[in-house]
Amino acid sequence: MTSSHNAISPTVGDVVFSIKTFIAAMLALLIALCFDLTNPYWAVSTVYIVAHPLSGANTSKAIYRLIGTALGGAMTIVLVPNLVDSPELLTLAIALWMAFCLGVSMLDRTPRSYSFMLAGYTTALTGFPIVASPETAFTYPVARVEEIALGIICAAVVSRLVFPRHAGPVLAARIDAWVGDVAALAIATLKSTGKDDALQAGARKLAADAVDLHSFTTHVAYDTSGLRDMVGRTRTLQQRMVAMLPIVSGLADVLHAFKAATDGRLTPAANELVDRTTDLLSRRSAYSDAERQELLALMDKAEREGQEQQEWNGLLAHNFTARLRDLLQIWNDCLTLREDIETGGRRELRWQRFGTLFSRAPIHRDYGMAIHSGLSVMLSTFIATALWIYTGWPQGSAAAMMAGVLCCIFATMDDPAPMMLKFLYISIVAIIAAFIFEFGLLPLIHGYVSLAAALGLILIPAGLLMTKPSLMIYGLGFCVNFPSMLALQDRLNPDLGSFANSNIALVVGLVIACGTTVLVRSVGAEWTAYRVLRAGWADIVAVARETDAPDFARLSYRMVDRFGLVAPRLAMIPRESQVAQSDILRDLRNGLNTMELQRHRQLLARDNRAPIDEVLSGVAALYQRKQKHGDAQAGEGLREAIDRSLVRLMPLSPSSPVEGARRAITGLRYSLYPDTAFSMPAVADEADVQHAKENAA
Repeated sequence: MTSSHNAISPTVGDVVFSIKTFIAAMLALLIALCFDLTNPYWAVSTVYIVAHPLSGANTSKAIYRLIGTALGGAMTIVLVPNLVDSPELLTLAIALWMAFCLGVSMLDRTPRSYSFMLAGYTTALTGFPIVASPETAFTYPVARVEEIALGIICAAVVSRLVFPRHAGPVLAARIDAWVGDVAALAIATLKSTGKDDALQAGARKLAADAVDLHSFTTHVAYDTSGLRDMVGRTRTLQQRMVAMLPIVSGLADVLHAFKAATDGRLTPAANELVDRTTDLLSRRSAYSDAERQELLALMDKAEREGQEQQEWNGLLAHNFTARLRDLLQIWNDCLTLREDIETGGRRELRWQRFGTLFSRAPIHRDYGMAIHSGLSVMLSTFIATALWIYTGWPQGSAAAMMAGVLCCIFATMDDPAPMMLKFLYISIVAIIAAFIFEFGLLPLIHGYVSLAAALGLILIPAGLLMTKPSLMIYGLGFCVNFPSMLALQDRLNPDLGSFANSNIALVVGLVIACGTTVLVRSVGAEWTAYRVLRAGWADIVAVARETDAPDFARLSYRMVDRFGLVAPRLAMIPRESQVAQSDILRDLRNGLNTMELQRHRQLLARDNRAPIDEVLSGVAALYQRKQKHGDAQAGEGLREAIDRSLVRLMPLSPSSPVEGARRAITGLRYSLYPDTAFSMPAVADEADVQHAKENAA
């Protein structure tokens, strides 16, 4: 109970944020009143919409909002004068535009997606209210752009001048926390005696954090702190973080297989490697060149010791040292990048395997869900507009506006209905508060100062709710709706009929949006997670059947991005669910091993590709079955193909492609069949077997 109370109790920072936001809102109101702008409450609401505790996030959100508003206003100028005489066509055009913009927004998945979404629903906000006066098709959208720009400027200026809180230091703290978490996960993996659910949970958290960091760095680009110029290094660090997860996960697999093959006793050199690596990770400091050489010598010794035991142990020892080498190189790069971000340096990085740099992150995009959400927005708009047209309701435009707007705002959620209902409830509370304020308190107020003081009594406490994630929807819904419902102008003009009509229409629009969402749009976390999993399985099938070498860096990034999307949803899925029981990390590792195998296959002589092609065909078939039946398991045929390919690769002269292919196939072997011991296939030619043994000795 105490911890829950502390979680919602406002801190000094929360109070400062709420007061700052209120000051910005009142500054925007004062300027709007002085210049006799059309709807001053637009500027006030805008301040609360773009408000954010971090200055950089405030600025980025403000800029994206201004761009989106301008685009939406421009579309209003194009559509309304040309289609105003045909209500059905105008409704269809606005609904299609909102659906298109929402779809693009959902596919973008960065903070700039806000611009696309806003461009869509701004057209509804500025188009529907003026169908009765199309001559204002230019002045009305322009007025909205002006007042939103005013609110944005006021919010940005106050945020930067009054106790600014920069995104840079917050980013540095998050990086430090992530580095600490990944060190703890790697150490736990090296010291673990078996596969632990806690390690799986830790990996899921790190995946979600790594994916989230990509969006957060967008805010840093708009910051005024010293880290603003280091966004490029931050993106490079985030890419290294993404690469770290499958490396640590693969290390857990190979250690499990290695210990099983040696009856729980690793070779002396392997044990020393574990101890030395654990020490390095615990120190959280980069290793020196002398330490690097010592580690490389130990790795060579561990491989020799494994080869002296038997063929399979030699392959496992090679995989173990390869994963450990990647882990140490990426770890060293993460520490180097962290220091560079803090000092402004640009030192050379160690980990260059497969390449990790690309200008645009290849993230997962769910086109089906984007189309589904767009259709939901269209349906809500059609229903609300039909009600408005066929009833002849003068204020019905508010219903048409809000139906589409609400669907857009919460479209990124798996099931938006619960949050939309909360927004509906807080809107009703805001209507009641606005009624009391406008008809009970406003007639007693004379002058701007007394008006600001009265508003402060309501908006400052409500603004505190915006600082708490669990209460944010209530604070934002109230602070945005309350000024709009008051329709603040330069002079008091209370009209009960207009107030009741417009706000009832608003509630009707929200109800239509909620009802439409429940019927056609709401999906569960399990449904979304399964779609993401199937997309990952489809990627593995495509890679296994590639004729050309795949882009390892892009595909691995997209796979980990999908893992980061699924990870937070697993907590909301029942443990007995098929999705919850899927080993997502294993699929990730199998995908990366398949990509590595495909890459090295291209470098082998054509005569040596046949056994690899058999393995790749088996992997493709397995994940095709998983696309149809999520619980499909690898069969004996694929295991035999893997074992045969290993035997046939053993006699080949050592080379980078051969070693890489062996490493990838070995990784597939112990990942798909962790509890099945390796043995020489009976179908292999006796001469091949003998040759393989001689080469492995």
